[in-house]
Order: sequence, then C-alpha cells, then structure tokens
Amino acid sequence: MNFDKLFSKYSSYIYNYALKLSCDPNIAEDISQETFLKAWKKRDQLKKQESVKYWLRKICLNSFLMKLRKENGRISLSYDELEDLKREGRVLQISSLSPSPEDEIIVDEAIKEIQNGCFLAMVRRLTPNQRITFSLIDMFGLSMDEVAELLGLSKSAIKALLHRARMNLDDFFSRRCNLVKVDNPCSCIAWQGFVKHRNDIKNETLKKKLISSLDYTKTNYTFDPNIRKKVQYLYNNMPDKKPRQEWYDNVIRLIGEFYES
Repeated sequence: MNFDKLFSKYSSYIYNYALKLSCDPNIAEDISQETFLKAWKKRDQLKKQESVKYWLRKICLNSFLMKLRKENGRISLSYDELEDLKREGRVLQISSLSPSPEDEIIVDEAIKEIQNGCFLAMVRRLTPNQRITFSLIDMFGLSMDEVAELLGLSKSAIKALLHRARMNLDDFFSRRCNLVKVDNPCSCIAWQGFVKHRNDIKNETLKKKLISSLDYTKTNYTFDPNIRKKVQYLYNNMPDKKPRQEWYDNVIRLIGEFYES
C-alpha cells in the first residue's frame, strides 16, 4: 500500500465524512488525521484492497465514537431504548429528495457559509446516535443497511433514529428558517448583516437563549412533507469542504516521522 496514493485519493473524502459526523471543521481535521495515522499503522490488517474506502470509514467512525465517549457523550443504548426504537422504526416517513421547481431553494453564494454553518450547528443539537444516523444517511449518502452494520444496530432501530432526527430538524426549521418558510423570522441575509455589524449588536445577541438540544415531541410538531422535502434538499446540497493546507502538511509530516522511527 502506497501512502501517497492512499492519502491523495481519500483525504478529502474522509475529511468530509468526519465533518458530517462532527459538524465541526476543527474536530473533523483531528478525526481524519487520526484516521490516516491509524490506517497506516494497521495497514497489514486490510484484507482486500478494494475495501479500503469502507475500511477507512470504519476507522474514522470508531475514532469519532471514542472521542464522544471521552467527552461523556452518551452513545450506548439500553435494552428499553432499543425496543422503543424497533417499535418506532415502522413510522419513518419517506419523501422524495427531488423537490418540485417551486420547492427548490436557491441560496446566494454570499450567504452560503452562514447557511451551511447554521445547518451543521443544528445537527450537533441532535443526540449522538441521531446525529450519526442522520449524518451518514441524509448528509453522506450511506444506506440504512450500511449504517446498521457500522453501528451494530438493527435496521428498524436505524429507521427510528433517522425518523427522530428528521422530525427534530423539520420542527426546528419549520418554525425558525426563512429558507423553509418565507414568513419565519430568521433570514440568512439578516445574519450576513449581523456578521458585518456584530460588534454593534453583540450585547443584544448575548441575551438570546442558545438551543441546547432538539426534541420535536415537546413542541407537538407533526410531519409536514413540504418541510421535509425542503430540509432534506438543503442538507443534500451542502457542498463538500476541503481541509486547510496546514492539515495536509501536518499529516504528511507525521507519517514521515513514523517512517523514521
């Protein structure tokens, strides 16, 4: 296995995988760096060269799960919780990811960073298991079967986690996002103005209560297929990111040190 070829081919892919899981560029850099270091140290464990993408994804997910555990993020599920998920898995609402022309949301490039930052921030407010499931299926495009295998859960449990994650995000954006409903108060254009003049309104902004977690059951939100299509459309059209050049340089340096030792 040639590290230069491996790194060149999969570095952006694994970084974006880590970004979808963590929803934080700095954490994504740490996790993806750790992924390549572990992969290179354990390269003899790779049985089939054609499975390298799956192998790297598995290492990346395990690195992320270990980070969550260290930060006391609860990712294990009790027997009762698993049984609830299995029962609830039947209620997953399936909707088309191809919105009609009038449903398509065209976002100005000037506010793309603000919009994407907001959507990533909201995924971080999901429970760890909801976030992982939603991130890998709706943001990264893995199948339910693949995610069930990665997490060691039944497909019905994955369906329920995906249902809860989607409902939580639908609920939040249906009440707060101007892109989803034009009469909502929050607008990316307004946030663009805020960024330009944030020093003037900083004290007022600090008074606003930050959202700590999402739970659609507390707001009595009910499924709306139009909201679902718009929210999923936005998440599915988030552009891939590239890590900083310093990240590339640092990974190559660390691998070089590994060779020398």
